[in-house]
Amino acid sequence: MEKTLGILTLTKEIFIKTMELIETQYKHDQKCHDAFKIILPNDYVSGYNNDDIYKAVLDLLKIAFNDDNKDSWIDYYIYELDFGKKYKDGSVTDNNGSIPLANHQDLWNLLNNKIEYV
Repeated sequence: MEKTLGILTLTKEIFIKTMELIETQYKHDQKCHDAFKIILPNDYVSGYNNDDIYKAVLDLLKIAFNDDNKDSWIDYYIYELDFGKKYKDGSVTDNNGSIPLANHQDLWNLLNNKIEYV
């Protein structure tokens, strides 16, 4: 049995800042990847890749919010909704109505069961 060494507690401000930094780095990495495809089209060696650090940070966030299942809201928000930019009213719903998921604060609210239905 693993011994619990501590509890990860995140404030709304820390969570939003973390998501902002993940998004900034993600966009930067996409630009670098696109540039490498142009300037080094046959390069399979340089291996510029931050996937491991993304996974580590996202795994911590998922554990902190008990969102570490195969249908992770955090993954959906980042990868399917492009950090909320592809969100449209009605694209996320439950029995009570449409759940906003257009920005980091909306994700915070969803993960903390503080949904403000649209």
